[in-house]
Amino acid sequence: AEQDEILEEMIQQELLEAKLNGLDAVRKFVNTYDHNEEFKWGLMPVSDQTADKLLKGEFETFEELINSEENQIEFNNQNAELLYRVLENKNRNIPFYVIETIFINE
Repeated sequence: AEQDEILEEMIQQELLEAKLNGLDAVRKFVNTYDHNEEFKWGLMPVSDQTADKLLKGEFETFEELINSEENQIEFNNQNAELLYRVLENKNRNIPFYVIETIFINE
């Protein structure tokens, strides 16, 4: 358990450094861990309207965010990307999502 905590801390530090270096560095970080079942991150482009609704707390679940009508319609007008992490609820064997960062392209 202690080794798992140390590994988690090292990976979080690596992620923090990537965030400080911008979206391209975060993309490389996500690609580095895309094969690892324990450490899953993803980037999802979203429209300005969807990002606004997210910040206002209008989505109750990650699935609502993914299925957002505006996000589907506005696919060509995406100025934001969400960095999210997929974690597993060990008691129920279901994934849950944590939005780590919202990147705004200007």
